[in-house]
Amino acid sequence: MSHSETVVGIDVGGIKKGFHAVVNLNGHYHHKFHSTDPKELADWVLSHQPIAVAIDAPAMFSEDGRSRFAERELVNNGLRCFYTPTRALALKSRFYDWVFNGERLYQAFGLPLFSGEPHSIPCVMETFPHAIDSLLWANQPSGTNKERKLAKRTRTLIEKVQYDVSQSNNIDFIDAALCAVAADYFAKNQFIAYGCQNEGFIVLPKIV
Repeated sequence: MSHSETVVGIDVGGIKKGFHAVVNLNGHYHHKFHSTDPKELADWVLSHQPIAVAIDAPAMFSEDGRSRFAERELVNNGLRCFYTPTRALALKSRFYDWVFNGERLYQAFGLPLFSGEPHSIPCVMETFPHAIDSLLWANQPSGTNKERKLAKRTRTLIEKVQYDVSQSNNIDFIDAALCAVAADYFAKNQFIAYGCQNEGFIVLPKIV
């Protein structure tokens, strides 16, 4: 397997749900894996020698209690997104258990986090499936409000990137696949990075 052709996308859930990962090779589906153990997941991913790992979880917390700068930039560009609180506020609510689970995963990789500068290889980065889904349609109708999220995002992968979804039969692996697609765009240097170094960047495909 060529080191330069492999990327990974990861969907992050809570402690019980765990992590769903998809490996892309040359822009196509290659393999998938699920684990509730961040170290086991990281070891499996690293065994594929990816050049980019895109994770659907905040890489940093808000500094001042407002949404992070990256999140405000997404909203300003018409993309709905989750708001990340300060670490102290997140500790007060079990809702954010999945964010801390994501933090454990970033730490387990031991790879540099994309910082907005010319990127080192390999690296990890934060991404966001809803925004990836929206951007891939590039101003075209992306479905109806009645379309369920799984069906809509599956259709996006099939129609917009000719992606093999036969092994991705739930929303977690579909979201991981969207993250892997974002990592493919990153590896080709076709990406947009919203955010700042103090609160992290959200990396998304640049559709041209």
